[in-house]
Amino acid sequence: MKYLYLLLIITATTITVTFKEIVEAESGGLNAKEKSLISILAEARKLRWDDGEEYAIGELMRDLDEGVDPEKEDEEMKIGVERFTDQLQRFSDQDREKVKELFRENLGQAETKSLFQDASKLAKEEDEKLKELKKDVGFQEDEKKAFKELVSDVVKGTNVEAKAGDTELALMASAGKKVDKLKEEDKKRLQAMIASHYGEDQARRVFDMAKTIEKEEGDKNQANQ
Repeated sequence: MKYLYLLLIITATTITVTFKEIVEAESGGLNAKEKSLISILAEARKLRWDDGEEYAIGELMRDLDEGVDPEKEDEEMKIGVERFTDQLQRFSDQDREKVKELFRENLGQAETKSLFQDASKLAKEEDEKLKELKKDVGFQEDEKKAFKELVSDVVKGTNVEAKAGDTELALMASAGKKVDKLKEEDKKRLQAMIASHYGEDQARRVFDMAKTIEKEEGDKNQANQ
């Protein structure tokens, strides 16, 4: 369990401190396997996993090590595994094999096979939930287009409110309202879908901007009544 504590240290530490320094400073009392798990994440950071993905794959490794059914994990962890798997699938065959070899070197052949089988199973289940979520959000076609434009503008660093016209801002606000009505785990799933393509920071910025536009459009409508 201690290596999960180290995961929190790793993900919260500023970039001025290297993973090697953290592992060396905090590895007292860890067994060989736990040190290996930390080493995997240290090496994997070079492949640009973000905090959510690292948390998820760390939890999955813990489950495998302790014989825990990963199906019993919370949605945040499952979403992170889906994102990890989705990102891995976008790698070239050569890079994907390098990642798996990194795990094999630290965990062994059998445990690595089990790890990736569990990850694939969870990812498929999350993909199905995401398909259902897209239906449940209930975006009209123009709202869907406006929300995609919102995502695109935020990612590009464009001033959304300066660029979008009144009609488009109203559609973005309408889409934002529908997102607000989702269950909390579905909001996280939708945000994770954006994060899987653009990163966690960008996904947070998209949701923050959606809330800002929704509030401003609501205030504008009240003022005009």
